[in-house]
Amino acid sequence: MTKLIIQVRTADNLLDLLKAHKSGNWVVAQGREKEITDVEIVNFDGTQKIEGIFDAANSFRLDDGKLIIAFTNACIRNCSTSFDGRNPVRYS
Repeated sequence: MTKLIIQVRTADNLLDLLKAHKSGNWVVAQGREKEITDVEIVNFDGTQKIEGIFDAANSFRLDDGKLIIAFTNACIRNCSTSFDGRNPVRYS
């Protein structure tokens, strides 16, 4: 199976997200969540990130269509990640 990582950039506190096992709402194309295998949630400065396994069973869409990204088996790691442009969601 091909691995698809969704990477999002957030100003939220990573420890709070790690405790909740989910991240805020994101614009993700309908059906794309069926392909996602892993999650990276990067702090706004790009110096730390949560790495985890995408939890499809606990991820859900809000009425406006945005996806709440749930994850399991996660940890916070130091990193050096830059985001080009203003789009806070990308895939690799």
